[in-house]
Amino acid sequence: MIADSSFVIDIMRTNEDALQKLELIQQGQHPQYLASPSVMELAVGLSLAKLPSKEQKRIDSILEEFQILPLDAVSAWWAGLEIGRLKGVGISIDPIDAQIAGIAVQHKETVVTRNLRHFERFQDLSVESY
Repeated sequence: MIADSSFVIDIMRTNEDALQKLELIQQGQHPQYLASPSVMELAVGLSLAKLPSKEQKRIDSILEEFQILPLDAVSAWWAGLEIGRLKGVGISIDPIDAQIAGIAVQHKETVVTRNLRHFERFQDLSVESY
């Protein structure tokens, strides 16, 4: 399972659906991953926060639960091919979402996100919501 940043944010906000999904994941003893592009997205949010030190502590406590998977050349290549494929049929995709998807496909993991629409168009990607 690879957590999208929306999932991490919802956990921080104690969203009941996200917390239930996290509990199911933990009960199934599935590894909990976070893609390095999601770490960047969380840092952007932190830099915009009104109380960054408080938010940093909350992010740190949640991130301790996840292993970070880096964006490597294989994942980046896959993401680039998917962005090109989708642009070719008139669909614009966020490059960060493509990078997260590339990491998930390479590691044969499912992306858990509130934003299914952001990930449903990628080929060979398993996606779950909550």
